[in-house]
Amino acid sequence: MELIIESGATKTDYCLTDTREVKMRFPGPGVNLATMDMDTVSLVIRDAVSRLSPCLDGPEAGGAGSVEKVHFYAAGLSSGDRRPEKMLRELFPAASVECLSDLMAAARAVCGRRSGMALILGTGSNSCLYDGERIVRNIRPCGYVLGDFGSGAALGKRFLADYLQGLLPGALEEDFRREYGLCYDDVVASVYKGDAPARYLASFAPYVVSVYRGGDGGRELGPESRGYVRSVLEENFRLFFRRCVVPYGQKGCPAGVVGSFGCACRDVLEEVAALEGISIGCFLASPMDGLITYHLD
Repeated sequence: MELIIESGATKTDYCLTDTREVKMRFPGPGVNLATMDMDTVSLVIRDAVSRLSPCLDGPEAGGAGSVEKVHFYAAGLSSGDRRPEKMLRELFPAASVECLSDLMAAARAVCGRRSGMALILGTGSNSCLYDGERIVRNIRPCGYVLGDFGSGAALGKRFLADYLQGLLPGALEEDFRREYGLCYDDVVASVYKGDAPARYLASFAPYVVSVYRGGDGGRELGPESRGYVRSVLEENFRLFFRRCVVPYGQKGCPAGVVGSFGCACRDVLEEVAALEGISIGCFLASPMDGLITYHLD
Protein backbone atom coordinates (compact mmCIF):
# COMPACT_ATOMS: atom_id res chain seq x y z
CA MET A 1 0.00 0.00 0.00
CA GLU A 2 1.01 3.61 -0.57
CA LEU A 3 0.03 6.65 1.48
CA ILE A 4 -0.15 10.09 -0.13
CA ILE A 5 -0.27 13.12 2.18
CA GLU A 6 -0.74 16.52 0.57
CA SER A 7 -0.71 19.42 3.01
CA GLY A 8 -1.31 23.12 2.61
CA ALA A 9 -1.82 25.90 5.11
CA THR A 10 -5.59 25.41 5.20
CA LYS A 11 -6.09 21.63 4.96
CA THR A 12 -4.33 18.30 4.49
CA ASP A 13 -5.57 15.55 2.17
CA TYR A 14 -4.78 11.88 2.98
CA CYS A 15 -5.15 9.02 0.52
CA LEU A 16 -4.28 5.34 1.02
CA THR A 17 -3.98 3.30 -2.18
CA ASP A 18 -3.52 -0.40 -2.86
CA THR A 19 -3.07 -2.28 -6.15
CA ARG A 20 -4.13 0.64 -8.32
CA GLU A 21 -7.22 1.63 -6.31
CA VAL A 22 -8.07 4.09 -3.56
CA LYS A 23 -8.69 2.35 -0.23
CA MET A 24 -9.38 5.42 1.91
CA ARG A 25 -9.31 9.18 1.49
CA PHE A 26 -10.10 11.94 3.99
CA PRO A 27 -9.23 15.56 4.86
CA GLY A 28 -7.51 16.90 7.97
CA PRO A 29 -6.17 20.18 9.40
CA GLY A 30 -3.53 22.02 7.40
CA VAL A 31 0.13 22.22 8.35
CA ASN A 32 2.87 24.61 7.26
CA LEU A 33 6.42 23.59 8.12
CA ALA A 34 7.64 27.18 7.75
CA THR A 35 5.31 28.59 10.40
CA MET A 36 4.50 25.64 12.73
CA ASP A 37 6.83 23.86 15.15
CA MET A 38 7.53 20.20 14.39
CA ASP A 39 5.86 18.95 17.58
CA THR A 40 2.56 20.49 16.48
CA VAL A 41 2.96 19.14 12.93
CA SER A 42 3.68 15.69 14.33
CA LEU A 43 0.59 15.72 16.54
CA VAL A 44 -1.64 16.77 13.62
CA ILE A 45 -0.24 14.08 11.29
CA ARG A 46 -0.29 11.32 13.92
CA ASP A 47 -3.88 12.11 14.86
CA ALA A 48 -4.97 11.98 11.22
CA VAL A 49 -3.01 8.80 10.43
CA SER A 50 -4.79 7.03 13.31
CA ARG A 51 -7.92 7.16 11.13
CA LEU A 52 -6.28 4.66 8.76
CA SER A 53 -6.56 1.87 11.33
CA PRO A 54 -9.70 0.26 9.71
CA CYS A 55 -7.63 -0.36 6.56
CA LEU A 56 -4.35 -1.22 8.26
CA ASP A 57 -5.46 -3.31 11.24
CA GLY A 58 -8.03 -5.62 9.64
CA PRO A 59 -7.63 -9.43 9.66
CA GLU A 60 -5.92 -9.46 6.27
CA ALA A 61 -3.88 -6.30 6.77
CA GLY A 62 -0.39 -6.05 8.14
CA GLY A 63 -0.71 -2.94 10.25
CA ALA A 64 1.58 0.01 9.65
CA GLY A 65 4.11 -2.38 8.12
CA SER A 66 1.83 -2.94 5.12
CA VAL A 67 2.45 0.65 3.97
CA GLU A 68 5.36 0.33 1.54
CA LYS A 69 5.62 3.94 0.36
CA VAL A 70 4.75 7.32 1.85
CA HIS A 71 4.65 10.44 -0.32
CA PHE A 72 4.50 13.57 1.83
CA TYR A 73 3.96 16.95 0.16
CA ALA A 74 3.88 19.99 2.42
CA ALA A 75 3.78 23.77 2.38
CA GLY A 76 6.89 25.39 3.83
CA LEU A 77 9.14 22.35 3.34
CA SER A 78 12.70 23.54 2.82
CA SER A 79 15.39 21.54 1.06
CA GLY A 80 17.41 19.43 3.49
CA ASP A 81 14.72 19.38 6.20
CA ARG A 82 14.70 15.73 7.36
CA ARG A 83 12.30 16.16 10.31
CA PRO A 84 9.13 15.09 8.48
CA GLU A 85 10.95 12.05 7.08
CA LYS A 86 12.04 10.99 10.58
CA MET A 87 8.52 11.38 11.95
CA LEU A 88 6.95 9.39 9.10
CA ARG A 89 9.53 6.60 9.39
CA GLU A 90 8.56 6.21 13.03
CA LEU A 91 4.92 5.81 11.97
CA PHE A 92 5.65 3.52 9.00
CA PRO A 93 8.96 1.73 9.69
CA ALA A 94 8.80 -0.51 6.61
CA ALA A 95 8.02 2.28 4.12
CA SER A 96 10.21 4.27 1.82
CA VAL A 97 9.49 7.95 2.49
CA GLU A 98 9.62 10.85 0.06
CA CYS A 99 9.14 14.42 1.35
CA LEU A 100 8.56 17.14 -1.22
CA SER A 101 7.14 20.65 -1.42
CA ASP A 102 3.53 21.57 -2.13
CA LEU A 103 4.84 23.09 -5.36
CA MET A 104 6.07 19.67 -6.52
CA ALA A 105 2.64 18.30 -5.61
CA ALA A 106 1.06 20.90 -7.88
CA ALA A 107 3.51 20.18 -10.71
CA ARG A 108 2.93 16.43 -10.58
CA ALA A 109 -0.82 16.93 -10.28
CA VAL A 110 -1.32 19.19 -13.31
CA CYS A 111 1.62 18.15 -15.51
CA GLY A 112 2.12 14.50 -14.63
CA ARG A 113 5.31 13.43 -16.40
CA ARG A 114 5.14 16.14 -19.05
CA SER A 115 6.81 19.54 -19.01
CA GLY A 116 4.71 22.59 -18.17
CA MET A 117 4.01 25.33 -15.67
CA ALA A 118 2.23 24.73 -12.36
CA LEU A 119 0.41 27.66 -10.79
CA ILE A 120 -0.86 27.58 -7.19
CA LEU A 121 -3.67 30.00 -6.39
CA GLY A 122 -5.18 29.28 -3.01
CA THR A 123 -4.67 30.92 0.37
CA GLY A 124 -1.20 31.76 -0.92
CA SER A 125 0.31 31.56 -4.41
CA ASN A 126 3.32 30.03 -6.11
CA SER A 127 4.47 28.97 -9.56
CA CYS A 128 7.14 26.91 -11.24
CA LEU A 129 8.55 25.66 -14.51
CA TYR A 130 8.62 21.84 -14.55
CA ASP A 131 10.41 19.52 -16.99
CA GLY A 132 8.37 16.37 -16.29
CA GLU A 133 10.63 15.24 -13.44
CA ARG A 134 12.03 18.27 -11.65
CA ILE A 135 11.18 21.87 -10.92
CA VAL A 136 13.72 23.72 -13.04
CA ARG A 137 12.77 27.25 -12.04
CA ASN A 138 10.71 28.88 -9.30
CA ILE A 139 10.03 32.58 -8.78
CA ARG A 140 9.81 33.03 -5.02
CA PRO A 141 6.27 33.80 -3.81
CA CYS A 142 7.60 35.87 -0.85
CA GLY A 143 4.61 35.23 1.44
CA TYR A 144 1.50 37.26 2.15
CA VAL A 145 3.39 40.38 3.31
CA LEU A 146 5.82 40.78 0.40
CA GLY A 147 4.05 38.80 -2.30
CA ASP A 148 1.57 35.94 -2.76
CA PHE A 149 0.24 37.91 -5.74
CA GLY A 150 -2.96 36.47 -7.18
CA SER A 151 -3.84 34.57 -4.02
CA GLY A 152 -6.89 34.66 -1.80
CA ALA A 153 -4.78 36.33 0.90
CA ALA A 154 -3.64 39.06 -1.51
CA LEU A 155 -7.23 39.69 -2.58
CA GLY A 156 -8.41 39.82 1.04
CA LYS A 157 -5.60 42.22 1.96
CA ARG A 158 -6.52 44.62 -0.84
CA PHE A 159 -10.25 44.40 -0.10
CA LEU A 160 -9.85 44.96 3.66
CA ALA A 161 -7.55 47.93 3.07
CA ASP A 162 -10.12 49.51 0.76
CA TYR A 163 -12.86 48.84 3.32
CA LEU A 164 -10.91 50.41 6.21
CA GLN A 165 -9.96 53.45 4.11
CA GLY A 166 -13.50 54.06 2.85
CA LEU A 167 -12.78 53.20 -0.79
CA LEU A 168 -15.53 50.63 -1.38
CA PRO A 169 -18.72 51.51 -3.26
CA GLY A 170 -21.45 52.48 -0.79
CA ALA A 171 -23.69 49.44 -1.22
CA LEU A 172 -20.72 47.07 -0.94
CA GLU A 173 -19.35 48.77 2.17
CA GLU A 174 -22.76 48.65 3.86
CA ASP A 175 -23.30 44.97 2.98
CA PHE A 176 -19.82 43.96 4.14
CA ARG A 177 -20.19 45.81 7.45
CA ARG A 178 -23.56 44.16 8.01
CA GLU A 179 -22.14 40.72 7.18
CA TYR A 180 -18.95 40.87 9.27
CA GLY A 181 -19.31 43.78 11.70
CA LEU A 182 -15.58 44.48 11.56
CA CYS A 183 -13.94 47.61 12.87
CA TYR A 184 -10.38 48.86 12.37
CA ASP A 185 -9.13 47.42 15.67
CA ASP A 186 -10.57 43.97 14.89
CA VAL A 187 -8.79 43.77 11.55
CA VAL A 188 -5.45 45.08 12.83
CA ALA A 189 -5.47 42.63 15.75
CA SER A 190 -6.23 39.66 13.48
CA VAL A 191 -3.62 40.60 10.87
CA TYR A 192 -0.76 41.67 13.14
CA LYS A 193 -1.39 39.55 16.24
CA GLY A 194 -3.40 36.58 14.98
CA ASP A 195 -2.10 33.01 14.70
CA ALA A 196 -2.86 32.66 10.97
CA PRO A 197 -3.01 36.09 9.30
CA ALA A 198 -2.77 34.78 5.74
CA ARG A 199 -5.68 32.43 6.34
CA TYR A 200 -7.62 35.29 7.95
CA LEU A 201 -7.08 37.54 4.92
CA ALA A 202 -8.00 34.76 2.50
CA SER A 203 -11.22 34.06 4.43
CA PHE A 204 -12.76 37.17 2.81
CA ALA A 205 -12.07 35.99 -0.75
CA PRO A 206 -15.31 33.93 -0.97
CA TYR A 207 -17.31 37.03 -0.07
CA VAL A 208 -15.58 39.08 -2.77
CA VAL A 209 -16.15 36.34 -5.36
CA SER A 210 -19.83 36.10 -4.38
CA VAL A 211 -20.24 39.82 -5.11
CA TYR A 212 -18.61 39.31 -8.51
CA ARG A 213 -21.02 36.44 -9.26
CA GLY A 214 -23.98 38.72 -8.51
CA GLY A 215 -27.24 37.29 -9.77
CA ASP A 216 -25.49 34.07 -10.87
CA GLY A 217 -25.76 32.54 -7.43
CA GLY A 218 -23.91 35.34 -5.63
CA ARG A 219 -24.75 38.65 -3.95
CA GLU A 220 -26.64 41.12 -6.10
CA LEU A 221 -25.33 44.53 -4.98
CA GLY A 222 -25.57 46.37 -8.27
CA PRO A 223 -23.25 47.12 -11.20
CA GLU A 224 -21.01 49.52 -9.29
CA SER A 225 -20.11 46.95 -6.63
CA ARG A 226 -19.69 44.18 -9.20
CA GLY A 227 -17.53 46.41 -11.41
CA TYR A 228 -15.28 47.30 -8.48
CA VAL A 229 -14.84 43.65 -7.52
CA ARG A 230 -14.16 42.63 -11.11
CA SER A 231 -11.39 45.24 -11.40
CA VAL A 232 -9.82 44.11 -8.11
CA LEU A 233 -9.85 40.47 -9.24
CA GLU A 234 -8.30 41.37 -12.59
CA GLU A 235 -5.57 43.44 -10.95
CA ASN A 236 -4.82 40.65 -8.48
CA PHE A 237 -4.33 38.07 -11.24
CA ARG A 238 -2.55 40.50 -13.58
CA LEU A 239 0.12 41.10 -10.92
CA PHE A 240 0.53 37.36 -10.49
CA PHE A 241 1.07 36.68 -14.18
CA ARG A 242 3.35 39.63 -14.81
CA ARG A 243 5.54 39.02 -11.76
CA CYS A 244 5.39 35.25 -11.32
CA VAL A 245 4.58 33.59 -14.67
CA VAL A 246 5.52 35.71 -17.71
CA PRO A 247 9.17 36.06 -16.53
CA TYR A 248 9.67 32.32 -17.19
CA GLY A 249 9.59 33.24 -20.89
CA GLN A 250 7.46 30.18 -21.72
CA LYS A 251 4.29 31.65 -23.19
CA GLY A 252 3.69 28.62 -25.40
CA CYS A 253 4.14 26.20 -22.51
CA PRO A 254 0.97 24.54 -21.10
CA ALA A 255 -0.05 25.71 -17.64
CA GLY A 256 -2.26 24.20 -14.96
CA VAL A 257 -3.85 25.84 -11.92
CA VAL A 258 -4.16 24.27 -8.47
CA GLY A 259 -6.22 25.85 -5.69
CA SER A 260 -9.84 26.41 -4.74
CA PHE A 261 -9.52 30.18 -5.11
CA GLY A 262 -8.15 29.94 -8.65
CA CYS A 263 -10.91 27.50 -9.62
CA ALA A 264 -13.60 29.76 -8.14
CA CYS A 265 -12.37 32.61 -10.36
CA ARG A 266 -11.69 30.52 -13.44
CA ASP A 267 -13.39 32.83 -15.96
CA VAL A 268 -11.54 35.97 -14.84
CA LEU A 269 -8.29 34.05 -14.50
CA GLU A 270 -8.48 32.63 -18.02
CA GLU A 271 -9.24 36.05 -19.50
CA VAL A 272 -6.31 37.73 -17.74
CA ALA A 273 -4.00 34.82 -18.61
CA ALA A 274 -4.94 35.07 -22.30
CA LEU A 275 -4.15 38.79 -22.32
CA GLU A 276 -0.70 37.91 -20.96
CA GLY A 277 -0.20 35.18 -23.57
CA ILE A 278 -0.68 32.24 -21.18
CA SER A 279 -2.98 29.31 -21.95
CA ILE A 280 -4.39 27.36 -18.97
CA GLY A 281 -5.43 23.83 -19.79
CA CYS A 282 -6.12 22.34 -16.38
CA PHE A 283 -7.85 23.46 -13.15
CA LEU A 284 -7.75 21.40 -9.93
CA ALA A 285 -9.27 22.64 -6.68
CA SER A 286 -6.95 20.23 -4.83
CA PRO A 287 -3.84 18.48 -6.16
CA MET A 288 -4.81 15.10 -4.66
CA ASP A 289 -6.84 13.92 -7.69
CA GLY A 290 -3.86 14.54 -9.94
CA LEU A 291 -1.45 12.98 -7.44
CA ILE A 292 -3.51 9.80 -7.24
CA THR A 293 -3.32 9.48 -11.03
CA TYR A 294 0.42 10.24 -10.94
CA HIS A 295 1.27 7.63 -8.29
CA LEU A 296 -1.06 4.90 -9.57
CA ASP A 297 0.23 5.28 -13.13
